[in-house]
Amino acid sequence: MLIPTLLAVTIAFPKPAQILPPVETCYMNGAVPRGVTNLTVQGKSVEIYKTGGWVTMLDLHEGRNEIEIVAGDVTTNAIVTVEKKRPQKLDADGKPIVPPPRIYEKLPYAKDEARPKPVGKRPEEILVVLDPGHGGAKDTGAMSPHGHCEKDANLALAKEVRRALEARGYRVMMTREKDEPVNLMERARPACEYDADAFISIHHNAPGYTTDPRKVRYTAVYEWNAIGKELASAVAARMAKALEGDIPSNGTMHANFAVTRNPQVPSCLIETDFITTPEGEWAIWNAPRRRKIAEAIAEGVSDWCRVDGGVASSPPQE
Repeated sequence: MLIPTLLAVTIAFPKPAQILPPVETCYMNGAVPRGVTNLTVQGKSVEIYKTGGWVTMLDLHEGRNEIEIVAGDVTTNAIVTVEKKRPQKLDADGKPIVPPPRIYEKLPYAKDEARPKPVGKRPEEILVVLDPGHGGAKDTGAMSPHGHCEKDANLALAKEVRRALEARGYRVMMTREKDEPVNLMERARPACEYDADAFISIHHNAPGYTTDPRKVRYTAVYEWNAIGKELASAVAARMAKALEGDIPSNGTMHANFAVTRNPQVPSCLIETDFITTPEGEWAIWNAPRRRKIAEAIAEGVSDWCRVDGGVASSPPQE
């Protein structure tokens, strides 16, 4: 049975009608057996990539959409219902009402004073907390064309980063060691309670619902404040160099991710690749490439530890 993903919601057939937001297009990704070459969606042929996975955009209209999917000798239908667009709210003068900007507060358990940067400290005196994003049966994260879960890719990379950091002498703590749920707002708590020097959350990306997943792929490191940006910039620079010619780098970007809203511990969130593209899926599960990324992240942490105010200090002496 073919089980595609609609707007990041896995649907097994048959299912009742699925109510979706008022959008004109959405994407589906799913898995088909290797070697299948005659996949058809809504009467149109869809390219099958070398991994055997497929990703395609679907045009939707308001009301009931019946999508016929053919893979080999298997045919199944998905019923998607799209709500009518809601009219934009206007003020008394007929101008669109702009909602007030949302205020993002820091993590409630984080202290307001930043920890001193570990410049000049020996690696064994430095604690880095790694956070493999998502986890557990309900929080899978994004799904790849073959149905692989982001949570597993995150954990695999985090373990490689731990190995690379420990090989350099750093102490490392993980927010999870296996496939288990971790409360989003609690993920950074160990970093605060144990006075960690850095907190790094590891993820793999997915595009917005109205973006063709075949046409977007890059790596980026996200920060929330100045201390996080310094760490993120060092990691992003090393990753960009390691992956040059492989995948574009968007460098350091600002975002209000819950795990990075930390004024106490320098924190960043890494989006390593797009798991929703067939090329991204292929690359993410490539073990040598994963090790290369892990080494780059570890080198970025080392760079950050050796730089004070933009001037490189001497590496810690053994």
